[in-house]
Amino acid sequence: MKNQHDFFQGIMTVQVEGPLIEPFLQACTKHGCQITNMRRLDDSLVILTIRLKDWKILRQLRKKYRCKISIKGGKGLPFLVQHMIGRLSVLLAFIAAVVIIFVLANTLWSIKVDGLSPELEADVESKLNSYGVSPGKLTIGMKDPIEIQQQLLEDIPDLLWIGVKKQGTSYQLYGVEKTRYDTEMDTRPSNLVAAKKGMIIETFIKKGRPMVSVYDVVQKGQILATGQLVEDEDLFIHSEGEVIAETWYRVAQNLPMKQVLSLTDGSVESEYQLKLGKFTIPVWGFWRGEEGDFREESHTSDWRVFGFQFPVNLKTVDYYSIDRKSYESSRKNLEKIGISSARSNLHQELEPDAEIKDEKVLHLSEENGKVKLILMYKVYENIAVTKYVSQGD
Repeated sequence: MKNQHDFFQGIMTVQVEGPLIEPFLQACTKHGCQITNMRRLDDSLVILTIRLKDWKILRQLRKKYRCKISIKGGKGLPFLVQHMIGRLSVLLAFIAAVVIIFVLANTLWSIKVDGLSPELEADVESKLNSYGVSPGKLTIGMKDPIEIQQQLLEDIPDLLWIGVKKQGTSYQLYGVEKTRYDTEMDTRPSNLVAAKKGMIIETFIKKGRPMVSVYDVVQKGQILATGQLVEDEDLFIHSEGEVIAETWYRVAQNLPMKQVLSLTDGSVESEYQLKLGKFTIPVWGFWRGEEGDFREESHTSDWRVFGFQFPVNLKTVDYYSIDRKSYESSRKNLEKIGISSARSNLHQELEPDAEIKDEKVLHLSEENGKVKLILMYKVYENIAVTKYVSQGD
């Protein structure tokens, strides 16, 4: 890091000649001058290295100590800039290269839309073009992805959802179309059948003839209500309604008593590499130590110009510091966690209108450092599903 700091500040090799060299150098040091690489050529002549900003200190003190100073050379960014200024053509080429790179890096080169039909994809691309988002345009001043997402959802009614992500010099969009249900399907002759085994609690048949009563135990696929209003007649209607039944679910949980928790304090170290095919060349941050635990995340930036992809890419690797801590839970605590987790998982599987009425622990044991838990849940839910029939079935 010190060498990099010196490079940006600039360093000079200076020759000092005079009878009072030691007092002169001591005075310079007291005024904040940093002296390195000093070589004595004779009693009244030395060569040393100082920072560019310390040159002013030497000039102020040289007359007082009757010393003669002269510059033998310089290194670092200030000298490089001065050298480039001396060559105007090189400077202009450098500025032009910076401008070109800036323009290319801030130009939108491609737009990719996934998940939509060709017709809807064309509508999205047309709307994007009207927003000023199209390949070949500068991204500076463009709307951010969230604004584009909201405007697309407002302007295209057939879109249920669309995600907009800016990735490098391209836009990635993934959309979901609204499902158009055929209303004519609702008039087709149908029965209501049981989706699963259960005991009938309530029936709400809007259309059709009920085939079961309360407290009947039905099997999966059994007819709950038929669209045949009159038995032995060929007239069928579309059955509608709900049949609430008591169903049972068995849920098993295996919870380890000893768990390892990985925490990160948010500190991150980044490493930059140039990637050429399968080969990588470290550019910055490669001096990072390997001590400690780290979570590694990497991503590669593609460089494209007019659709042409450069063979060289920039790979960024982020290392997040991880502190691993292990803790052991009691059997009673794990039982509570298991019951809560099982109920939550079951809720995700059930329909929103389903209701968990009761839960019982069927089995609780401790084996091989794990707590094994088996639960039985009693649920009230609608088990009626529509099954279409052909006239004459």
